[in-house]
Amino acid sequence: MSERRSRPAHVTEPPWRAWVGARLVTLGRVYFTWVFGWVVLRACFGTRWWLLFLLSTFAEYLFLPLPLILAIALFTRKRETWVGFGTALVLGAYLYGGLFLPSPALGGEGATLTVMSYNMRGMSWGPQAVVAAIRAADADLVALQELNPPTADAIGRELVSEYPYQVLDPQVGVTGMGVISRYPLRATGESLPGEWIGTPQVLSLEFNGGPVTLLHFHAFATNFAGQGVRSAPASIERSVRGREQQAHAIVDFVSAHPGPMIALGDFNTVDQSTAYALVADVLTDSWREAGWGCGHTFPGGTEPDGSPVTFVGVPIPMWLVRIDYVFHSEHWRAVSARIGPWDRISDHRPVVAALIRVQEERSD
Repeated sequence: MSERRSRPAHVTEPPWRAWVGARLVTLGRVYFTWVFGWVVLRACFGTRWWLLFLLSTFAEYLFLPLPLILAIALFTRKRETWVGFGTALVLGAYLYGGLFLPSPALGGEGATLTVMSYNMRGMSWGPQAVVAAIRAADADLVALQELNPPTADAIGRELVSEYPYQVLDPQVGVTGMGVISRYPLRATGESLPGEWIGTPQVLSLEFNGGPVTLLHFHAFATNFAGQGVRSAPASIERSVRGREQQAHAIVDFVSAHPGPMIALGDFNTVDQSTAYALVADVLTDSWREAGWGCGHTFPGGTEPDGSPVTFVGVPIPMWLVRIDYVFHSEHWRAVSARIGPWDRISDHRPVVAALIRVQEERSD
């Protein structure tokens, strides 16, 4: 006679597992609220609110907890956690996945122009380090933000044979600008309207038998501190609105100059901001086209005594965001983009892009 065995209709989880699981599910819900809330609000309102701007500035770090969320989904086996994890994973891949894929081979005939944007830090105490970084980068054209007089003197003295064409506007502090080139270069007499850090440079570059408009800019920095903690949100929003106005000025300039163009400089904002979206709608970001990885250029450097840079007394981790850009018009393709040599002094790393002219189709 066989023994009959009965099974319970369902297996009850141990109390400790149910308790832990409930709290992990709540943790996941909090995470999803932040990530998906940021996406929806940014789509509706851009980055003009200070909190949306901060979340957008560090948006890539919103996806770092995904391995933890995966572990929560495996532990709890909750459908909502699995759906949230999958959605967040797809979102992160959509926003940043392309940065970690091999760039497609971009062919074409013609000479390659290598350009570099470099905020050398106006308070830099090492002109020789800047000269060495420029030489190491070996770019055909170098745009310098925060160019100070000692560094301009060193460039004019030591790099004139390598870069015979120089349009320099050195200033004490952070408002200096300058461009040096191996190809003929001249100022056009134009500029951009509005207030900027320094005076934007509009130059004409003779390259491969034709003129190229070069737009060199330095946008407003974000004032995180303001006049105190309470005024910080308003200060952030003012700087955000100011950069959006500057972005509109760039867009208008591009519309008025339909020929080959390169626009580069320190934009002081990331690629998830409204200001970036405005410019990227009319020009191509060379790093997004041909770079690999996050391409972080800021913040870095040390104080003159060798100590790390701090914010409210706390050392700032180096290279958190990408705020330096080489944009180009549809007349170009970026065949490579990379981080340039760091002089170990500046709070920025240079960005270097190799551009090739796109052959225009000929009509019969």
